[in-house]
Amino acid sequence: MNELLKLTDIVTNGANLNQSLPLENGRNSKEKKFIENLKSKNYNSDEAAALDIYGTTPNDVRYKMLKHRMKKKLYNKLILIDFNKLGFNNHYQKEHECITLLHQAHILKREYELDLVINLSNKVIAIAEEFDFTNHLVSALELKSFCYTENGNVKMFDKTIKELEAKTEKLNKEMEAVRMYQTVKLYLKKSITTRKNLIPKVPSIVAKLELIWQQTRSFNAFEAYYKTSISYYELEGDFDKIVEMTVASFKWVEEGLVNKLLFNTNYNKFILVYAHLRSKKYEDGLKYAELYCNDFRYSSVNWFSFMENYFLLALHCRQYELAWILLRRVFENPSYKIIAKSAKERWSLYQAYYGFIAPITTAEISLQKNPYGLSLPEYSKDKLGFNVAILILQFIYFLQKEDSEALLYRIESLKKYILTHLKDTFSLRSKTFLKLLILTVTEDFEADACKKKGQKLYQRLIETPPPGDAYAEIEIVPYEHLWEHILSILESKS
Repeated sequence: MNELLKLTDIVTNGANLNQSLPLENGRNSKEKKFIENLKSKNYNSDEAAALDIYGTTPNDVRYKMLKHRMKKKLYNKLILIDFNKLGFNNHYQKEHECITLLHQAHILKREYELDLVINLSNKVIAIAEEFDFTNHLVSALELKSFCYTENGNVKMFDKTIKELEAKTEKLNKEMEAVRMYQTVKLYLKKSITTRKNLIPKVPSIVAKLELIWQQTRSFNAFEAYYKTSISYYELEGDFDKIVEMTVASFKWVEEGLVNKLLFNTNYNKFILVYAHLRSKKYEDGLKYAELYCNDFRYSSVNWFSFMENYFLLALHCRQYELAWILLRRVFENPSYKIIAKSAKERWSLYQAYYGFIAPITTAEISLQKNPYGLSLPEYSKDKLGFNVAILILQFIYFLQKEDSEALLYRIESLKKYILTHLKDTFSLRSKTFLKLLILTVTEDFEADACKKKGQKLYQRLIETPPPGDAYAEIEIVPYEHLWEHILSILESKS
């Protein structure tokens, strides 16, 4: 059933299903009833569908035959999908066009219609050269070489073979670059230990990928070099290098060194803004975020991801009025309901931090039932990510309530958390800040004593740079800003 639901969804969004899908005729067509209910998502299981259509179970041979026919028709329909309707970039449609033309050419080759094969191959070559589809270009040249062999055209055969050899060499280098990138990407999905072991090997991989790109000027080779470089700099925590790479990429596109028809400008814009946030270039990051914000479709998941970086830039830059505007835009977006649960949890956490740090009244915030995340959400099971952010927020919540008993209890929790989860050097900032929180309790919430005795820890915090993304705890608000704010709370209460 899941397979049919997925196919129906893709075909429905990519084409006019009723007009182009051949269904049984008749008022009581079982196929029509089946497909309409699949489109409307009225069937969530084979049991429900079989009972509705035949009044029987999924084991009924009639239902099995119906499923088999509909799968075959839906798969056949995929070849006619319009990628533009699915929201893909134009180059996907062009690649699909190349595949279709090559399929037609192979059929004509079997019929020995050599002139028609050459004609279709030339169409493929024109598209492939424009969009840098080296694999399709090689396939088209192979078809042409076959045709010239069969019709005895020596001059055109020699010309085609020379081009084919050059493009095949380029394709082999492209494939080598792609495999290298895929290997790095695969290992980055493994444990933190695996990532750490990978780091010493990546510079030589990046250097080789850059060389392949310079040799081929292939987009696939560039993309492998581009994405591997960004992943490596992120692992190293060298976000200035990512800024340089993204800015340089725009320049290479303008100069024609990178195919502008294939380059994902929105991805580059997203990474550019993110890198400014992580490299603490907040002012410049905000300028880029404001410039690029409208380039992301308002109803898309990518818009919400972009807004996370935009919002955090505003918070880190202490532009709280802007942060409030962005927060409202997110929660008032009708598409908020489509984003993943983990993304919604992050936005709730951002909202709670904003309510703590920003100089506004509680009435101005649409508080959630549990605004301060007093129980850890599911996505924090890996002990990294937002776990520290939630622990800090819980502590601040009880500090504002002046609940000494709850704070004393949390001191032990924080100490255990530090010993268990913050043993590595990349956790130094979080470890230091949690020690400052513990200090507020041991010094009986006396602002002057906390400021004086916490000065060394605070200075260590300032001198410790954020780690690379592979290991980083999330600082929704910079720890330095939080400590200043906590001291102001203690001063006001004393």
